Amino acid sequence: MRKIYISICFLVISVIAIAQVQSTVNQIDYKQVFNQNEFLNAQGVSSSNSMNSASPVNIIWESDFSDPSDWVLDNSGQNPPDYGWSIDAISNGWWSSNGINSTSGGNFAELSNGDASVGTQAGGVVYTMTTALPIDVYGAIGSSDATLSFEEYGARFYDLQEVQISTDGTNFVTVADNMIYSRLTNLGGDPYTNPTLRQINLCSYLGNNPTSVWIRFSWTSALDLPVTDQYYYNTWITYGWYIDDVQIAESPANRITMEEEVIGGFWLDYLNYTGSGLNYMVGLDYSVTPLSQLQNHPYSIEAVVKNEGTAEQHVELAYDVTGTVISNSSSAGVVLNPCDSVLLAASFSPTVTGPYSIDISAVADSAGAGITTTVSNIENRNIEVTDYIYGKDLGLPTSNSWVIGGPSDQWHLTTRYEMYANEQLYALRVYITDESVVGAEVKAIIYELDTTATNGLMFLDESDPYTIQGLDLGSWVDIPFVSPITLLNGYAYEFGIAGFQHPSDSVSVGMSGEAMYNGEHSLFDELGLNPNDPANIGTPTWYYITSTPMVRMSFDASTPTAVSNFKQTVFNVYPNPSNGIFSITLDDNKGYDITVNNVLGQTVLETTSSEINTIIDLTSFNKGIYTIELRTQNQFFSEKVILE
Repeated sequence: MRKIYISICFLVISVIAIAQVQSTVNQIDYKQVFNQNEFLNAQGVSSSNSMNSASPVNIIWESDFSDPSDWVLDNSGQNPPDYGWSIDAISNGWWSSNGINSTSGGNFAELSNGDASVGTQAGGVVYTMTTALPIDVYGAIGSSDATLSFEEYGARFYDLQEVQISTDGTNFVTVADNMIYSRLTNLGGDPYTNPTLRQINLCSYLGNNPTSVWIRFSWTSALDLPVTDQYYYNTWITYGWYIDDVQIAESPANRITMEEEVIGGFWLDYLNYTGSGLNYMVGLDYSVTPLSQLQNHPYSIEAVVKNEGTAEQHVELAYDVTGTVISNSSSAGVVLNPCDSVLLAASFSPTVTGPYSIDISAVADSAGAGITTTVSNIENRNIEVTDYIYGKDLGLPTSNSWVIGGPSDQWHLTTRYEMYANEQLYALRVYITDESVVGAEVKAIIYELDTTATNGLMFLDESDPYTIQGLDLGSWVDIPFVSPITLLNGYAYEFGIAGFQHPSDSVSVGMSGEAMYNGEHSLFDELGLNPNDPANIGTPTWYYITSTPMVRMSFDASTPTAVSNFKQTVFNVYPNPSNGIFSITLDDNKGYDITVNNVLGQTVLETTSSEINTIIDLTSFNKGIYTIELRTQNQFFSEKVILE
């Protein structure tokens, strides 16, 4: 089950796990070849915030909400201001006492849906606020070169905020939404800047003769839980949405924007790499990357650059790197006509390990004379170049967590890794959250991507079960494989962690970041336990999720590795259960470190032994379950014992 939280100021409300739902857990077919072009054509409604806005020279229409009759409110039969849209100068919601600090002040529009107490929300609603009369854009400027702007404030939870346009008053198309913002939970995220200026170029939506244009602001839940789900109303909680100073104006001569930024070659550079196995290469973003991978596959910084002005622009994609090494560069320049967009790419090849910060932006010269006149929004990516660790997640703090094992869960939580050099995989590095139960077991697992196999995956290997210790909670944990696994250049792998169904033990894994496409991160319901997929109850099923699991590859040869038959050949504990006197029997006289931990993960005994038979005396401790760990430089094994 997924854990969702909402927190603001001194109010902390735990919204207990929303079960794996259809909008975030969807069946996946790994045999289907991914197509970047189809994905790109489906994007583009998020609309980045403008960083180079200029004062409009020709305002076509505007509303500061001083006249509420400019708008038609449809609140799905609910009563404002507690539910739906309202227009006045008072903040009525539970979250923000002052509302929006807009330029005009006075009246503003506010969206509410109950308060943060679960069950006070209206469900199954769509709240809309639409201009009462059509706006004649063409009659005002003689073209469709118009930009919609407004100021907003709020925060994103599991709601969907959309800005829509219509040219007939009936059919509306979404031109912007709240997906550019991170979710605000008690594990991370931020409210919107108060206020945030949004600007959306409308030339590609209005057609050639836009004499009648309507604007709509729409709100609903982003999830699609059935009303019978116990967590249904959790997904209808909202912080609120505040709107003011809505305006349509003629687009300025010089304005460019940048969006869909990547650093792993997802849009263009992936075409330069061919899968060596029965797989294809996608070109994914990695937050942590070994030098060995970068030697064959440097960072490819790419983005969509749009000319949202009325003048021709000479544009480049540029980056500035700070941190371990300082660097800057840019793509080749192209000429971009008004209302056109282009994908641009620039390469960055670090040779030194350490943290880096990359600022990405588009720059334009309308004169074509080498003088920069316009700069887009600037986006930042933080990365780390390492010797041995390969990862995608954004690190701490985690945005949420996923339970992989427990009374009703036995999931494999994985993500796709692509190899640009041969590697030896020694261990999984995973972030175990505080919700996990000491004594629960997990294992590392890896599949090879194979488009000819059932579900497009071929099982490759797994580790021995690993028992969660007290010190593992809220920490990164290395789970070694029995023997190192050879990963090949040009191959792709599905890699992560697996849990076990257990009546009381459960394990939660941190999640941090969002998927680049549906299918990058995956879940395997090994026993068919997902209650929200009744058609596959009892049937092992693969799904995709949109949050990034905190599972990393370790190519570090110094990671202790387990031995598959260690217990059977060199290690035995007896009697078990016992009154407190245990014997550890070894088949050789090598030196071993022996640690005994209680159920809380606290170490109660530490010793070393090179004897074939070692007596462990726990009679002075309380009855219960203890874990005996045996470790050498390259071997590790743990065994639970019961003290009666």
